[in-house]
Amino acid sequence: MSQVFQVIVNAISLSLIYILFATGLTLIMGIFDVCNFAYGEFVMAAGFVTYFVVGKWGLPYIIAPFAAMVLVSLIGVIFEKGIFYPMRNRGGLEPALATFGSSSIMQTAALILFGGMPLGVPQILNGQFKLGSASVPNNNIPIIVGGFLMIALLFLFVQKTKLGLAIRALQQDQDAAALQGINIASTRIVIWVVASCLAAVAGVLLASTTYVTPWMGSGYLLKGFAVVIMGGLGSIPGALIGGFVLGFVDSFGQTYLGSYSYMFAFAFIMLVLIVRPQGLMGKR
Repeated sequence: MSQVFQVIVNAISLSLIYILFATGLTLIMGIFDVCNFAYGEFVMAAGFVTYFVVGKWGLPYIIAPFAAMVLVSLIGVIFEKGIFYPMRNRGGLEPALATFGSSSIMQTAALILFGGMPLGVPQILNGQFKLGSASVPNNNIPIIVGGFLMIALLFLFVQKTKLGLAIRALQQDQDAAALQGINIASTRIVIWVVASCLAAVAGVLLASTTYVTPWMGSGYLLKGFAVVIMGGLGSIPGALIGGFVLGFVDSFGQTYLGSYSYMFAFAFIMLVLIVRPQGLMGKR
């Protein structure tokens, strides 16, 4: 039972990382109908910010997420103004290829600037806490708290603010939204800033649990796309449910199936899509 409890805590932490990835991806895919293959590098940029703020300069950890959100949001705005907006009428393939190329450029730039050696970042919380016979690292606590906090803020923003209403209107019909007086260009920037902030927090939390490298976001990107597809394109609740499903399947699979867990996780996703091709919460 102690092992099961440890796996559950790890599964929640892993699920929240997947959800932060997937919600940012689904915001972009649901509105722009295009994949951002450089989203993993947004997370990587946040990881390097965390390394310098905490590991190199010794500043308090609380500064890292805000510094990362500023930098990654700037990168997101550059992507919107430099790639997505100029290509808005060219279909999904050309912008997607542009982000794929941008991903390689950002990885190469990070490799030149910081090298390929893994860089360690101190954990947010050291030590372990015990619950009965189970021992769980304290570092899971800020991941769980930070992940749930970002999800709650995202839902409040989307559901309770005028900008959130504008985002939902764009998701349904951009032409109709423009006729209602919504500033499409400004709302597109807001979407990129929100998605970038989610990536930034994911990068900060990941940096505290693993090494910072130019490729740290790439492995999670595939899982993020898997969560988006399983949850349903453009569905934030679907990304939430899909993230927890994949996180628990992945965590229990790694514990009890070892090297077969990766195959099992994606086999489960394929089964879901066979039964429900539009995803768990998708409408198309």
